[in-house]
Amino acid sequence: MIKQHLQFKINRFSTNEVLTAWEDADKSKDVILLEFANSDWSIEVNDIQNISHQMFEHFLSKIDVFDNGVQLFCKEVYENSNFKIENYIVSLQWISVLENSITMGYWGDYVNVELRSNIECDNGIWKQKDIYYQ
Repeated sequence: MIKQHLQFKINRFSTNEVLTAWEDADKSKDVILLEFANSDWSIEVNDIQNISHQMFEHFLSKIDVFDNGVQLFCKEVYENSNFKIENYIVSLQWISVLENSITMGYWGDYVNVELRSNIECDNGIWKQKDIYYQ
């Protein structure tokens, strides 16, 4: 069996695709599903009532930057470990919204791992504050 070359998913999200998925999503439900045709991702969003849609859209416009931060974190941890890359490849699965913060939840693609990224809004600017494994 030939093993595919595994890589970290840098620049995975297109801002236009994510914002279109948000625009098209059914926002009447408790959990909102973001999907975009011909993409390999879907993201569940919960507790959206905690912030304005405009504020959430501002966060979504930066989602690629925050996701890249997670991917680079995983790459650095991998490069300083003795384990295979499969242990560190993760994909964004869900977003949980609080009044001035957002948690991005990741699951391992090949290994059962969970990772979180905490994003906080300070004076209207979203900043990645913490990335950690569960």
